[in-house]
Amino acid sequence: MPNNKNSKDDLFEESLKGVKNDIRLTLVVLVACMLVALTARFIFSIPMSNFLFLLFFVWILFYIFHSYSIKRKKNHEDLCNFHFKNNIFDVLFLTVVIHYLGGVEWIGAIFYLCILAWASSVLSKKKVFILCLACLLFYFELATLEYFGIVPHVEVFSVSQGAYQDPVFILIQSLTLTIAFLFVAENYGTLSENLRKKQEKLIKAREEVEEAKDILEVKVKARTRELEELTRKQEEVIKERTKEIQEKLEDMERFQKLAVGRELKMVELKKEIKDLREKLK
Repeated sequence: MPNNKNSKDDLFEESLKGVKNDIRLTLVVLVACMLVALTARFIFSIPMSNFLFLLFFVWILFYIFHSYSIKRKKNHEDLCNFHFKNNIFDVLFLTVVIHYLGGVEWIGAIFYLCILAWASSVLSKKKVFILCLACLLFYFELATLEYFGIVPHVEVFSVSQGAYQDPVFILIQSLTLTIAFLFVAENYGTLSENLRKKQEKLIKAREEVEEAKDILEVKVKARTRELEELTRKQEEVIKERTKEIQEKLEDMERFQKLAVGRELKMVELKKEIKDLREKLK
């Protein structure tokens, strides 16, 4: 259980890092696009709707709020679901931007690919495909609404005037975008899935190494304690043997003193006997 928890925590940290990178990159792109739109309007006199600038401003605020909201997420699943919902709003915002920049008559739809590519670094392959279908659905809905005049077409770039009402043009563009979106979703999704699996394997391998290291440390500590205990016992045995030898030496010294004293006494007695014999003679 602890290893499984550690794996989820590591996976969450990696996903959180990917989401933060996605947020930073998106904010940079949004600010850059807003500056380009301002330059196009006030320097090159290209007609840009005021609502477009308001949309960019709201989109930037939305991402700033998103960057603070992810700090409350505590696990990988909640983080990915929250980021997926944010990407759906990205698709909606981008569809409105495409509408105010000429609709289906320009190449604005390719920016959907950026959302798909960035999202695939964090989201699962299934969610990337759902996001791909959302891009196609929103774009086809925009093309349909402009084609039938339900939503007025905004003319910005006079590249192909009236193309938004040309069924052949819309069909070819829709098929091209569908192929491109599915290709990106499949390849980026597969690549991201493979990288995520390898990442999980690396995390698991790292945890196994750490677990083996912990086990080895426990074994080393246990063996160290055994050696210390053995050393202590040996020291006690040595002390006991030393004490026994010391006692024997002391006994031998006492015996030696007694033996020497006896010999000296015998010598003295022999001398006295000799003196007495001489006196008797």
